[in-house]
Amino acid sequence: MMRFAFIGFGEAGPLIAKGLIEAGAGPVSAYDILVEVGETRAGWIEKARSFGAMPAASPADAVADAEVVFSTVTSKEALVAAEAVAPHLQPGQFYLDLNSCSPGKKQAAAVAVEGSGAEYVDVAVMDTVPGRGHKVSMLLSGVAVERVIERLAPFDMKLDPVGDAVGQASTVKMARSVFVKGLEAILCESLTAAERVGVQDRVLDSIQGSFPGLDWRKLATYHMGRVVEHAKRRADEMESVAETLEELGVEPFTAAATGQRIRWVEELGIKDKFAGDLPRTLDGFLEAIRDADLKR
Repeated sequence: MMRFAFIGFGEAGPLIAKGLIEAGAGPVSAYDILVEVGETRAGWIEKARSFGAMPAASPADAVADAEVVFSTVTSKEALVAAEAVAPHLQPGQFYLDLNSCSPGKKQAAAVAVEGSGAEYVDVAVMDTVPGRGHKVSMLLSGVAVERVIERLAPFDMKLDPVGDAVGQASTVKMARSVFVKGLEAILCESLTAAERVGVQDRVLDSIQGSFPGLDWRKLATYHMGRVVEHAKRRADEMESVAETLEELGVEPFTAAATGQRIRWVEELGIKDKFAGDLPRTLDGFLEAIRDADLKR
């Protein structure tokens, strides 16, 4: 049976690990920096075990016998994680970097990993992991793509090769985020303004008339909820998107503004206010945003 390791075991990692285990994977080990903090150590170990993973005390312990290593940290920690794990990797191992960061950062991570003799694969996760687990759609790029896809074939994952250059897969995701996260920011800003004078329904009706192929109220409700619930992660990702555009010689006007609007939502603290039980309606989200903003 194939053995897997996870570096970073917060949101996406446990769900992917659980799916692999249920699909017949061998032992899965996991390491997260939370294991090194006294206040979070016990809770994290319990969490890892609840998803079927063996908690590891260090990156070295986690990757020791793994054939495939998944890096599922944060965009800001992706390169740090690769550099920390690299000395403990060896030839024959695959290092799959699933983090949402710029092509330049992934290329730097690849240099660190490949210096150990292990093979690096740039992975872009193209949908939400909850509800999909290890079968979430992923784009892969790098010279080892075909080999790792063949190795992972028994687990029925949705792996789509993009090319043999590290950074190609991540560029697809970053460029897509300019549009998707930009749309979220536009809806948030437009409807927040309209709600202040009670005309949000009129605005939505007008948008619906211009673009009748989509249910704009349903779309806005979904995306407003996603922005509120995952504002920090989305704002951090938009910093990586802006970095990507700069690397490509494109001024990131839209990406930067999108990140600012989403960061504004994060700073309102709506998610904490509702203790995870967020409003279920579009009007509820807009009212929560208005109330939190006016109280600042």
